[in-house]
Amino acid sequence: MSIWQKIIPIFVILTLIGMGAAGYFYFQFQKTSKELQTIKTDPNTVQKAAQEEVKRLIMEVGKLIDLPVGEDPTVATITDIDKLKSQDFFKNAKNGDKVIIYTNAKKAILYDPSAHKIIDVAPVNIGTPSAQVIQAKIALKNGTTTNGLTTKAEADIKKAFPEAVVVSKDNAKKTDYEKSVVVVINESAKDAAANLAKTLNLTIGDLPSGEDKAKDADILIILGKDRI
Repeated sequence: MSIWQKIIPIFVILTLIGMGAAGYFYFQFQKTSKELQTIKTDPNTVQKAAQEEVKRLIMEVGKLIDLPVGEDPTVATITDIDKLKSQDFFKNAKNGDKVIIYTNAKKAILYDPSAHKIIDVAPVNIGTPSAQVIQAKIALKNGTTTNGLTTKAEADIKKAFPEAVVVSKDNAKKTDYEKSVVVVINESAKDAAANLAKTLNLTIGDLPSGEDKAKDADILIILGKDRI
């Protein structure tokens, strides 16, 4: 079977639990219970530890194969191999193995961290709307006086895109927004922003005067009274 017959469709990626990326996506990376008990009270420490773990993993894999340059990969941990066994790419995989996904290079690497062995390499189809949203970091800001609006919006996003990554929830500078707005912070996330706006029935617009860009986000959604 040729490598192009093993292209991984996006629905396969959506079945992987615990997606994330070093320096590009905020994510929850699997750690041991002892480590979590030590750092669980500090989200920044959790994020830093996860990023360091991914960097270590990429360095480890880079010693075995030439990796794409100029982009940070997404890393996923296989937690339910039974859902993936029908895909040729995963036929030799097991729970705990890692899938390293390079968006621009459209390449997926299946790696066994316990055996320090690359199991397979294949192209990956990441052009679907769901995949575009997954690849973007989303920040939410409450532009009203109604509490809990960002949490409600996050739930709506997760319902439509279960693996979407919301990196922050905060209050906007102003609290009198009538209508919500989707702001593109990173131009590479334009398609993802369009998909979010369409799904949530929102409008894409410029960053309102006086508002700050969300740190480490590709897309900012300022929630108005229309989301109450």
